[in-house]
Amino acid sequence: MRTDDPPPSDDRAALDLSPGENADLCEGCVRCCSYLAIAIDSPRASWEYDQWIWALHHEKVSIYVERPEAWFIHFETRCAQLDAHGRCSIHGRHPVLCREYDPRACERRYPLTDMRAWFHDAEALEAWLARERPAHWAKLLAWRKDTVPTPAPAASPSWIPVEALAFGAGNPRAGRHRVKPARRRSDSPPGAADSAAGRISAEPLLPVHEEL
Repeated sequence: MRTDDPPPSDDRAALDLSPGENADLCEGCVRCCSYLAIAIDSPRASWEYDQWIWALHHEKVSIYVERPEAWFIHFETRCAQLDAHGRCSIHGRHPVLCREYDPRACERRYPLTDMRAWFHDAEALEAWLARERPAHWAKLLAWRKDTVPTPAPAASPSWIPVEALAFGAGNPRAGRHRVKPARRRSDSPPGAADSAAGRISAEPLLPVHEEL
């Protein structure tokens, strides 16, 4: 029976939900099993912007920013353990990160209220950078020394503001899968052997103060 009354309060942790409850809550949806989101350093130096622009030139890779300034790289990649019916084939021995994810407060049900912007390609990040951090954008262009002129960012940039991502009522428990590797950061460019994966970190992130 349909009702406008709020659902009863359930203060249990996600780990306390039974397999049946998880299955019912996730019925018809595998969204949280179809991507990875990994915390990265908030870029400041030109080489840091450049490495994420490089990443965004690849398919199924995006970057989003949460308030106040938490950056994540997002990979659209389906979990290999999903069976033909969208169920976890290793449930019961699946990673703790999966077990701690709460399907009662996932993005299927609530908006991503902390989102500032989402960049689905390199041009989107460049447009945002030119608009929001013009001093950093000018330094990046000077550092890159492009041999072909960089097109002016579009008047209507393709980055997605938070307003476009909301599709339900807010909930303080709403969240996303996030992996936060050990901190590693340098003020100078890394060596050639340093991989981008080795430079991601979980450094505390602070609001931006544009360099003049």
